[in-house]
Amino acid sequence: MKKLTCLMIAALLLVSLAACGEAAPEETTSPAAVEESAAPAESEAPAESEAPAEGEEGSLLETARGYEGAALEDLIAAIGEPESSDYAPSCLGEGEDGNLYYDGFTVYTYRDVDGSETVSYVE
Repeated sequence: MKKLTCLMIAALLLVSLAACGEAAPEETTSPAAVEESAAPAESEAPAESEAPAEGEEGSLLETARGYEGAALEDLIAAIGEPESSDYAPSCLGEGEDGNLYYDGFTVYTYRDVDGSETVSYVE
């Protein structure tokens, strides 16, 4: 009985997570649209706020990872605008989940209904 209950709970979790991706994403290719959507907000950003020198392999990715939990505008100030982005309704709240695509990695964000956008994680 316990195994059956665990399997049912696991199945429900998978179905609920899969439902997050069902909505058609709002495609945004203009980096300016991402910057305009980020409302100014105070946050603690890592001490290193300058973009790393070009040619340092993985340095942009490592810098971006340092901004997890920080405001998106701080990340953009440090590493520049994404090549493209898309947004879809979030499963976690009333806001939207964002995917910002950089060369070689993706920044995942959460944009609240008030317009503030936070870096969730970098992959």
